[in-house]
Amino acid sequence: MSQQRKKRQFISWAILLVIFLVLLAIYVLGVRRDMSDFWVCYQSGERIRQAETLYRTSDGHMQYKYSPASAVFFAAFTFLPYEWAKLIWYCLELFFLAISFSVFLRTLPVREKTKPFLGVFGFLILAKFLGREIQLGQANILIIALLAGALLFLLEGKDLLAGLFWGASLFFKPYAFVFLPYFLIKKRVTLVLGGAAILGLGFLLPACFYGMRGNILVHKEWAETLSLSTPRLIETYDNASFYAFLQKVFEGRVSPWPEVLVGVALVAIGSVFFSMMRVGQKKFLPRPETLEASFLLLLIPLFSPLGWYYNYLYSLLAVTLILDKIDRFSRGLKYTLIANFIVIGGALRETLGQALFTFYTGHSLVILNFLFVLFCLSYLRLKQHV
Repeated sequence: MSQQRKKRQFISWAILLVIFLVLLAIYVLGVRRDMSDFWVCYQSGERIRQAETLYRTSDGHMQYKYSPASAVFFAAFTFLPYEWAKLIWYCLELFFLAISFSVFLRTLPVREKTKPFLGVFGFLILAKFLGREIQLGQANILIIALLAGALLFLLEGKDLLAGLFWGASLFFKPYAFVFLPYFLIKKRVTLVLGGAAILGLGFLLPACFYGMRGNILVHKEWAETLSLSTPRLIETYDNASFYAFLQKVFEGRVSPWPEVLVGVALVAIGSVFFSMMRVGQKKFLPRPETLEASFLLLLIPLFSPLGWYYNYLYSLLAVTLILDKIDRFSRGLKYTLIANFIVIGGALRETLGQALFTFYTGHSLVILNFLFVLFCLSYLRLKQHV
């Protein structure tokens, strides 16, 4: 082995060691002290193993809101002590994040930028969202990894596998239903049937603990929990959905305008999206589904009633795609886009100060940044760049 090759290997191992030590320090000094949302999931796993009620008002703000099928998934972690389960979930989240980014890179049509460029700048833009997700021990990164797999299999024409991954993501949160009309319009019947099959299996899984009658009851409790808890959380400080933004603009006054404006926005954005689909089909653009999937993923935090601030990590594919095609924008739009990314990544308490940060976050102004990201995705498609 040549000296140069030995040197490269040494540097590679040294970098990996440094990354490992940094991630370990982050866990020990920061993440380990919180992971409050993972505790809720861990507790649900303990409860379902004992066939106990999952959805309890006595849990208050920490009430479990995921589907009963997800509690079966988290039950596997309860065979370990909680501290070990936390560490393993932290490692899995990092793994799911790496897998998501790697898969999204593979789905890019004709990649124009290097992996380090996309990785470094994509991470800097979304670091605060990813950090909060991991600190809480949430499941969104797992959902993104499943949807990344679904997109990759869709591009490869493996619709059944794509459907299984899409359906599995629905075990945790119903976010991915935003893809259902898209799949139907694209006539991906096998994909939809695969998703329906895995979703049906997810419905039946809790019956292993509750029996069929108890399983139906626990699903009713889940639906009731969502319907009762969601309205109370709409105007929460870190709810950054479009609906929450409008409610804060109208200061919670009884008014039909928030609902009306959300409806108008959905119709307008839906019209733009279907126009983008037609352009992609008529111009035979390579892998048009990648941009379309990035658009739909970004709609999740924008239009979910409870689109928490950190949920904007669902923009991972959109940010990666735009960074890859950033030289395709006009000069003025390119610099505006860069400024927008700087605001997204740099809007921190340390940079803005407490008062301005509280105003920015409390008024859900981040939606303005990401509505501009949607516009940039539309621009790329209508200019036939991707």
